Amino acid sequence: MVAFCLSLIPALGRRVALAGALLLAAIVALYTLWRSGRAAGASAYAARRTEARIRTMIIAKETRHEVDTTSDADLDRRLDRWMRD
Repeated sequence: MVAFCLSLIPALGRRVALAGALLLAAIVALYTLWRSGRAAGASAYAARRTEARIRTMIIAKETRHEVDTTSDADLDRRLDRWMRD
């Protein structure tokens, strides 16, 4: 009986080592996926912010052009709607 119990100890140690290695591999894989997901999210956010900034610049350019090409009388008439005296 003692010999049987002593023969289980090395087998148990190998199983624990295998389980530990598998657990460590799973943790490393999850961490890698998490990091790549965060990087992809950050780059997508940066792209959206860049597109929004470009849209804002285009709208500002169109507005400046419209103001520059509109007559003074028309500008006064349009501003009277928004400004109080």
